[in-house]
Amino acid sequence: MKRTKLHKNVYLLGFVSLFTDLSSQMVYPLVPQFLTSLGASSTIIGLVEGIAESTASLFKAVFGKLSDRFGKRKLFVFMGYGLSALSKPFLFLATLWPHVLVVKFSDRVGKAVRNPARDALISTSVPSDIRATAFGWHRAMDRVGAIGGPLLAMLILAFIDEDVRWVFLLSAIPALMALIFIPFAHESEEMFKATATRRDSWEKGRHEYKIFLIVMIIFTLGNSSNAFLILKALESDFSIVTIPVLWMVYNVVCTISSPILGKYADKVGKKHVIYLSFLYYTLIYSVFAFVYEQWMIWLLFAAYGIYYGLSAGVYKAYIADLVPPNNRAGAYGIFETGIGLALFPASLIMGLIWDSFGSQWAFLTSAGFSFLAVLVLMLSSLRNKTSFG
Repeated sequence: MKRTKLHKNVYLLGFVSLFTDLSSQMVYPLVPQFLTSLGASSTIIGLVEGIAESTASLFKAVFGKLSDRFGKRKLFVFMGYGLSALSKPFLFLATLWPHVLVVKFSDRVGKAVRNPARDALISTSVPSDIRATAFGWHRAMDRVGAIGGPLLAMLILAFIDEDVRWVFLLSAIPALMALIFIPFAHESEEMFKATATRRDSWEKGRHEYKIFLIVMIIFTLGNSSNAFLILKALESDFSIVTIPVLWMVYNVVCTISSPILGKYADKVGKKHVIYLSFLYYTLIYSVFAFVYEQWMIWLLFAAYGIYYGLSAGVYKAYIADLVPPNNRAGAYGIFETGIGLALFPASLIMGLIWDSFGSQWAFLTSAGFSFLAVLVLMLSSLRNKTSFG
């Protein structure tokens, strides 16, 4: 099948994500230390992060459904990014940890408002045969912001003032710049409406969507916070100064691999790559369990970046193949809500096993959940006599 060029929406929304993530990653690494300076304990820091993230997860399903009901994408995208952009500078004024909680809450709600509608708009901007490529490019541009944000924060702290409040205030600039691109995105009724054929096929797609959601929740129980990868590096005698560089290596590989592997998924089939992503994760975490040499940790962090290219964008492209356009924001919202809620017990399980039996068993348990997801996916495909692979 002849492939067409990526729609301008992919690049416009990519720049929106780039500048937004640039802003967010200026702030994100500094918030724990800032909370500590306000007298917050580790428990309070966990509470702030937990409430903010769980709120975002729950609201994604709600705002996804609202976007479908009103038939609007750009409106929800603009409101969501706008709320996040206006929230971050208020950290400059925070004097108590509850103030930080309110700001984080508002920022995460903004993410819940925008993400389902944004992904639905991207999915309807390109044909199915280049959809994974489109999401891959979008995710790559997002990761460029993730690389640049901490670097920009370091420059501000070094050359302007060592008070992190100035970083919080200046983070509003790239966040507001992101809003400039949204009005130029194209949205039409044709992109939103589902044809009768698509509505008829939604019954089959609905079943496969539910199976995929269940499988992803099982997988996510082993996909704990990336903070545990940092802990593994520290356990392997990495210095705290080296950790940001290690994390930058991961993000660079994420950026490079996302469009390349998205294009690969379009070529060989998204279903094949979904299988591959689970198996690859199982392998990476199994190796993490037994490795302590620093040169191997460097390689594993780079290799883990390839998993990002195999997963996030491809999963979203696959969901778009199952769900008609007028239901996609809701489908994305429910999907991200399920994943978000599963992340809490995932990190708890990882932490408890790590403390009780050591990092080796913690990583092997995560790998086990990933492999279990593969088995459930295979069994569901055989039971329904459909070829998922």
